[in-house]
Amino acid sequence: MTLTSVMSRGWRATIAAAILAVLTALAFLGIVSAASISDLTVGSATVAPGDTVTINITATSDDLGAYRVDVHYDSSLVSATACTSTYGVCSIDIVAPDTVRMNGSNVAGITGTNVVLSTITFLAGPTDGTAALTVNPATLIVADTGGNSLVVTPTNGAITILTSGSGEGPNTTACEKSMASSKAAASAKGNANERAVVHCQ
Repeated sequence: MTLTSVMSRGWRATIAAAILAVLTALAFLGIVSAASISDLTVGSATVAPGDTVTINITATSDDLGAYRVDVHYDSSLVSATACTSTYGVCSIDIVAPDTVRMNGSNVAGITGTNVVLSTITFLAGPTDGTAALTVNPATLIVADTGGNSLVVTPTNGAITILTSGSGEGPNTTACEKSMASSKAAASAKGNANERAVVHCQ
């Protein structure tokens, strides 16, 4: 390990500790701000088994000064391989298993619509399924530049893993899903030639 690497890790750890100290103090004070954060969203995606996908965590706010967001993921379906925090630092599986923590702060205030606070890169496993990406409300902290707590209800995301040709995809309509379901039911009954009762335009 090089001296530069050690210094870099030490610098990141110092920043993370400073941000955590500020956020902990804000949570203890429990002051509610006149500023607002109207949205905190974890993105979603549909991928094939073995694919890599990067999910954005975004916010809409008029004066976001600091944040701590823990996103839990389903490790039986996906693996978190990398993360970024636009205004701070992040970690994978350090604070809790199957959890990505993102800390950040900006003294000037983070303002705008769908501002990317953080990203998480996932590797999809070999099995079809839907891996929930859930914000932990118990550890969530968002505050304005004055150190006052902001209140927001997060929108959780998901990664859907879908084998090509399985009947559904990101643009599959409800009608097409219903037809695929009818065909699957007919096949399960041993009548593969039974015609689906749903017809899509």
